[in-house]
Amino acid sequence: MTTLRHAAVCAAGLYALVLSSSCRSEGEAPPDPTCGGEAPFVVPGAFASGVTTLDVSGNAVEVFYPAETRAAEGRAKARYDMRDFLPASSRPKIPDADAAFFEMDAYRDLPVSRARRFPVVLFSHGLGGFRLQSSFLASHLASWGFVVVAPEHPERNMAAVLEDLSKVDDKSPDQLRAALARMRDEDAKQGGAFGGTLDLSKIAAMGHSMGGAATANLLDDKDIRAAVYLASGGFGEGTPGKPILMMAGTGDGVAVNLDQAFAKQPEGKRFVAIRDAGHLAFTDICAIGEDRGGVLEIAKTHGVPVGPLVAKLARDGCEPDEDLPYAKAWPVVRHFVTASLASALAVEPLYGRGGAPRGLGPEAARCFGDRVSSFEEK
Repeated sequence: MTTLRHAAVCAAGLYALVLSSSCRSEGEAPPDPTCGGEAPFVVPGAFASGVTTLDVSGNAVEVFYPAETRAAEGRAKARYDMRDFLPASSRPKIPDADAAFFEMDAYRDLPVSRARRFPVVLFSHGLGGFRLQSSFLASHLASWGFVVVAPEHPERNMAAVLEDLSKVDDKSPDQLRAALARMRDEDAKQGGAFGGTLDLSKIAAMGHSMGGAATANLLDDKDIRAAVYLASGGFGEGTPGKPILMMAGTGDGVAVNLDQAFAKQPEGKRFVAIRDAGHLAFTDICAIGEDRGGVLEIAKTHGVPVGPLVAKLARDGCEPDEDLPYAKAWPVVRHFVTASLASALAVEPLYGRGGAPRGLGPEAARCFGDRVSSFEEK
């Protein structure tokens, strides 16, 4: 019979029920990917993930949301084209035959589920990133009943950084607030796509890298109840009384000393470090065009100008000989972010009655074997 420890180590590097032969003996039943219920959010939730694009004062905002699984039957999953996030002058350089697409675990413009009202999570992408960069996580959260709202930050997105980093004028906190205001309007529209579907008493903010600074900026807003920093220290002390999850990769060469940043946080915070994970382990980017050397090599091959900062950002976490593979980091990220938001926002169907958090203790960390190099809470 498979032991819990053995099951946990096998499940830690995989997502769903596909297991390598090294994880079990011939004829042995596959181990439980949720580690006997200690890591319940490593697998998808009960909903399909829908995705749609809104225009908020001329700025694109991507929204991932829960949809009924039957609505996705027979539908192709949505995908995005990396060329769409390059400067306009560079897009024609990469022909269709060499374009790098990413298929998301989401379906374009499905009807929003009416099962209940859903909490809202604002997401801020990193410097040189783009609003869809962490769809692996946003779609997972949608499957568990969260609405993830991700505005583009055109002043510091991929196109802006490739064109001229010196002109960066970060307006991301205001863009996040504008996106939230739009979702309030959408919720109030009777008969609208999101009409009556949002629980606007339960709102959190989440950011990757520089997006962590935008997230920290929002923590003093009375409507923001919790935060998640991914490969980011938040760039300051958190607001007392508001839960924060900070996740880091020990192989990150961009966001460093995050354990020290965590030490400055007030009580009610958690820190999870993923062994050998790099900066981009919290994004889709390492998976895009990996069969051709990744997005950086595709861009360089076709003469897209790439400066040293972008080159550094595009590699950190995507070096197979140095970094933990993204496919082994993603289950850890998905689980702890979902568990943290479910607990912080008191999402009763997920965290249980009486406020008992699920999947947030050291037992959950042990489920991922040595991939979680550090788990702290205070």
